[in-house]
Amino acid sequence: MALPQRKTDIGPPHYEQFLPPVIQKNYGKWKYHEVLNPASMVHVAESGDKLWTVRVATPRLLATDTIYEMCDVADKYCDGYLRFTSRNNVEFMVSDENKLEPLKKELKDKGFKMGGIGPHITNVVHTQGWVHCHGA
Repeated sequence: MALPQRKTDIGPPHYEQFLPPVIQKNYGKWKYHEVLNPASMVHVAESGDKLWTVRVATPRLLATDTIYEMCDVADKYCDGYLRFTSRNNVEFMVSDENKLEPLKKELKDKGFKMGGIGPHITNVVHTQGWVHCHGA
């Protein structure tokens, strides 16, 4: 008889539990995505579900107040989900098209710079410098 699986704190949790429900439902089943403008795109699943993404440029280092502010926006429009990209951008994802324009308006009103999707300028990634380099 096998022992029951016990929970440990070894290793990171599985990323799947942090995905928005529409992404979990359609994981690996996306037909295409379309860039709407430099700030947003729509992903279309085989099921017909759609997910709109709005990308915000950020510096590599953020104040905790800025992160809290972004989380408040994500709570209001994105069911609490947001995504940090490998180029230090933040993506807000909505599955209700009616939330797209109000989300973009609030981000603009708060001074966040939107853009970097598709063939447009995105954040430049460079060495960490003084943050991680002991020789700096």
